[in-house]
Formats: sequence, C-alpha cells, structure tokens
Amino acid sequence: MGYQAYSPPIDTKHYSNLAIVLTFIGFCFLSYFVIYQITQNKQQRSLTKELSVGLFASLFLSSGTLFSFLALGLYF
Repeated sequence: MGYQAYSPPIDTKHYSNLAIVLTFIGFCFLSYFVIYQITQNKQQRSLTKELSVGLFASLFLSSGTLFSFLALGLYF
C-alpha cells in the first residue's frame, strides 16, 4: 500500500492573493467598526452589532495575516 504526498487544499501560488483580499476585507470591517463607535451615542449602540462586526474583522484580519506568513514562507 503506497502513500501519496500531501497536497494542500489551496494551491500555494494563491496565498499572496488570499492574503491581500482577506486583509482588505478585514480592514473594511475594522473601519466600519471604528466609524460606528465614533458616530453613535453610547445609548444608540448595539452590543450584538459591535460583537458581530468585531468578530468578522478579527477573523478576516487573522486569516489575512496567516496567508501573508504562508506566502512569505514563514511556517511555524
């Protein structure tokens, strides 16, 4: 019984494009979060909205950072 070499689900040549796109989307969510915090009064803010936008911003930014490291060849 022969073993096959591991092939990643995403081709390595797409890492840099994924890093750029995911980081850009993360910064869009982050900018929306900051603008929301500045423009809304404390009484008008929604905790659910803040947490959901913050969650999406952190997920996209962390995924973008991960693919940036992978594109640069930094494997931990």
